[in-house]
Amino acid sequence: MKNRNRIDVLDGFRAIAILAVVLDYYFYRWNDANFPYFGGDFFHYGYKGVMFFFMISGFVICYTLASKDLIIFLKKRFIRLFPSMLIASLATFVLIVTFDLQNIFPKSHHIRNLLTSITFLPPNLYNWLFGLKNHFNYLNYSYWSLWPEIQFYILVGSVYFFNEKNFKKNIIIVSILLITILNILQIINLHKITYVKKFFNLFNLIKFLPLFLSGAIFYMLYEKVKYKYLNIVLLLFLFALLNTNMNITDLIIYSAMFLLFSFLIFRPQAFWVFKNKILTQIGIASYYLYLILEYIGGVFIKNYVGYFYPHSYIVPILVIICMILISIMYTKTIEIKFHSFLKKYFLKNK
Repeated sequence: MKNRNRIDVLDGFRAIAILAVVLDYYFYRWNDANFPYFGGDFFHYGYKGVMFFFMISGFVICYTLASKDLIIFLKKRFIRLFPSMLIASLATFVLIVTFDLQNIFPKSHHIRNLLTSITFLPPNLYNWLFGLKNHFNYLNYSYWSLWPEIQFYILVGSVYFFNEKNFKKNIIIVSILLITILNILQIINLHKITYVKKFFNLFNLIKFLPLFLSGAIFYMLYEKVKYKYLNIVLLLFLFALLNTNMNITDLIIYSAMFLLFSFLIFRPQAFWVFKNKILTQIGIASYYLYLILEYIGGVFIKNYVGYFYPHSYIVPILVIICMILISIMYTKTIEIKFHSFLKKYFLKNK
């Protein structure tokens, strides 16, 4: 699992995921009630793009896992995530304080939420540590999904470096065990007990672990490891687990996610469209785009949508184009320089 080349198709997947989230935020969540525009009813479920990101992470982390020890692995993850988080958080804070004159996002006006956000840790942890209630909040609520990612890195890294040889088997066993524990607690209603509920709200990876594990198992199929049919059975089990609420929309969305990964594994030649240069550029820049898009874009939509009414949809379209271009330019220039500097500092002689 060393010296991997980037898989263009996965960048195409990232582009689809981030565009789904963008459409949800700009055409549904921040659609203006006074100057409404079309799209809200169509893009309501775009937030499921975050779930697709979790599957992609499950695949990618297993695909790229190659370090001498857990600390180096976590350092590499820090180098990948922290610079963009710092810059995006600072940009969000400054722009919200400057342009959010209607106080649409009051929690983003407090510097304490800027400081907590760049640690990647959830606000409820800080509220618990300082004995305060609802004092700390996310600077940008989109940041909530980074905490499950961090937990997954720690889980995968620990399992991998505990026993590299049996990593694939062990990560499946550990994940299924954790998923089973959560489901048993839900069946017997213990998950509603206050301290149990707080525990799983804090360590919320388990709730999303079926998605991360699905991506990991798709990676194992991609690598043509042993027990192919057992892995397929596990995927069917995880798919069923994700659809226990019997929601037809969830069924369609999760089916699309699983089918995309299935075609990547078994019919990769059919994926030329996901190697499109525009899609791959958006996919490569998707991390920074995700960090800046919600509140900054929401403020600009709210501030200027009235000037274009009844053609209010022009504003979110312009904001989307600007956000994508800024993210691509940032990723190609600033992010690369930050990564190079941090690698020299944190990974010298490694």
